[in-house]
Amino acid sequence: MSLVWDTVIPFSKKIISRFDVYDKQETKYHINNENFIWGNYIFTSKTFRRAHIEIVDAREYKKIWVMHMTIFPYFNDPSPIFGFDIVCGANKITGAFHDFSKMGESFIYEHFQSSMQKYDWEKRRELPDWARQIFSPAMLAISNINSTKELDQLIELTVDNLEYYLYNVGMSSEHYYITEYNNYCKFQKQNKHTPTMMESIGVDSKIFRQFMDDTLFPEHYGTHSNNRWTSNN
Repeated sequence: MSLVWDTVIPFSKKIISRFDVYDKQETKYHINNENFIWGNYIFTSKTFRRAHIEIVDAREYKKIWVMHMTIFPYFNDPSPIFGFDIVCGANKITGAFHDFSKMGESFIYEHFQSSMQKYDWEKRRELPDWARQIFSPAMLAISNINSTKELDQLIELTVDNLEYYLYNVGMSSEHYYITEYNNYCKFQKQNKHTPTMMESIGVDSKIFRQFMDDTLFPEHYGTHSNNRWTSNN
């Protein structure tokens, strides 16, 4: 029995099912073998451009379980990027990260900055330089979560923030935040821990680096019309 896994796995299934109301896209990045399960889910809607949920289940092989989630607004929407990551061992969450990363001026971003002030955590994590370039001052970055109180608090705030985000995302402006978005992706791909972890459990390095470029943090270059961006990638 694992308090952490028994909590986060039902939580992840609840989150994935929350996106059933949106359009689901196919992705080629799925592995299910004797050592680990790697699953990816991509959704689109009229209010957000792309949501991606990634689950890595290597509990038997490496004693690790990981969930990653991002929601990208349309390029002319000043709403922030929704980001959430947890890395879990059997007895504790070794890392939890959650942010509304700023693209433009929006009440969604400001709400996140104020709402996160009410939470207290035992052990916060220092961010590397690449992360400080793109994440907000109120970003959640914590480690060593092994108490029911903090685990429940993490799940509660994530669900609440997700519902708030999905309810409010979908604004429009005359500005296109393609530069801000590409900047976010470029800095995210400087995180060396992500490919190192995936390669350690058995994902081929070339496949994962391709995955980073076309699925995890894909940069976009192209033209826009009718408030939508057409990629020339």
